[in-house]
Amino acid sequence: MLGVVLEQAHPLRLREISEHPRSSGFPPHHPVMHSFLGAPIVVRGRVFGRLYLSEKEGGAEFSEGDERIAMMLAAQAGVAIESVFLYDEVQARGVELGRRLAQLGSLELVARMLLTEDSSIGDVLEYAVEQARFLTGGTMATLMVLDEATGELVIRHAVGGEGAASLVGVRLEPRTSKSHFVMLRRDAELVPDLASDREINEGVRHLLGNPADGAFAPLLVRHRPIGALAVYGSSEGRPFTDDDLSVLQILANQAAIALENDRLTFLLRNLAVLEERERISKELHDGVIQSIYSVGLNLQGALSLMGTQPDRGARRIEEAIAELDNVVRDVRNYIFELRPRLVEERGLEAAIVELVRELEVNTTAHATVELAPRAGQVLPRQQEAHVIQIVREVLSNIARHAQPSVVSVKVEQRGGFFSLVIEDDGLGFDPSKVSRGHGLSNVEARVEALGGVLEILPRAGGGTRHSVRVPLPAEETF
Repeated sequence: MLGVVLEQAHPLRLREISEHPRSSGFPPHHPVMHSFLGAPIVVRGRVFGRLYLSEKEGGAEFSEGDERIAMMLAAQAGVAIESVFLYDEVQARGVELGRRLAQLGSLELVARMLLTEDSSIGDVLEYAVEQARFLTGGTMATLMVLDEATGELVIRHAVGGEGAASLVGVRLEPRTSKSHFVMLRRDAELVPDLASDREINEGVRHLLGNPADGAFAPLLVRHRPIGALAVYGSSEGRPFTDDDLSVLQILANQAAIALENDRLTFLLRNLAVLEERERISKELHDGVIQSIYSVGLNLQGALSLMGTQPDRGARRIEEAIAELDNVVRDVRNYIFELRPRLVEERGLEAAIVELVRELEVNTTAHATVELAPRAGQVLPRQQEAHVIQIVREVLSNIARHAQPSVVSVKVEQRGGFFSLVIEDDGLGFDPSKVSRGHGLSNVEARVEALGGVLEILPRAGGGTRHSVRVPLPAEETF
């Protein structure tokens, strides 16, 4: 009889229970009942239970009024039940929303770390691994990088668990771990039971404390696998989910970008070194070596003249000495040009002072520097590097070609612009007619990168005036 109320979801009122077709008697020791009133407890079309009464006082049958009261009480019970379910759902959604916000915040922070110069590759990867563990609810996490020479995976970072630290540096031979196969298949994977998966490396699992389950995501660069990110041992009483796998893959993608950026930066630095070596080699060959060869010829000629024409031989020797002085000056200039990275590390003000000091050491010119207060604080670090290189190029050109006796460098702010002015009283030149080597072209390119304006004009009284103006943010004045 009770099942009829649940199945039909309608009230049931009987004068005598035993007369209903579905009546099957009573369990042993259950008191006999005659009259019956049952009302379903319904919430949004779903039956959650029933409210029933029997044996109305006085042996009378339950009335329609009794039925309405029972239905009202059942409806109130339904409201209470629905409130409990809604409260639990709101609580669960609040927890899930908190998880999602934490995931978004962590992913955004990893992305920002990729874009800032202050974060090293180690910092980015370490943070990505820790966030992979935290956001997926895992107890441990590892990041492995492919050694392309051997095909081995090298565990570069490991967090969580007592054995995590001992895993760093461990090398896994090709096709000996789950991470290898996930990487080769280029597809993330959930593993509910690590112990039963044949691709799992048991040695690693043992060092991690024999976790029960795991999730693995490949590190891909333009579909080329370079490593894998893995989490182990789900916590919080729930297994890893597809959502966890999606978060893990996003973090793996960010780690892959960080590794690829680091690789490309390394290659660019090597390329810059090679280009610099090629330039110096060419200039040494075309300049210093040719000059030394010419000195050698002069000295040979002088030697042959010393017996018959000593005066001419002496003049040849004097010419050779003068040429050697030029060679020494050129070599000093090359050394001067090799200093940019050293001075850049000291900041803008110290770098300019150092470059001017080098100019004085390597030439006979008297040089002065005038720096406005906070001159080294108004430009971003990258723009400072451009300014330092501009100063280096201009002073290098002055030392090599201008033959100045006085050089001045002035840095100030005028009308919202950073201003750099370098003047010399040397030979001067017409920038529209002079042959453009790498130096002047580099200066123009750097000024353009700064969004500034370069002017090269004759200086009153002789020489050249180099002027660079770079726009500053409105609040940057000094």
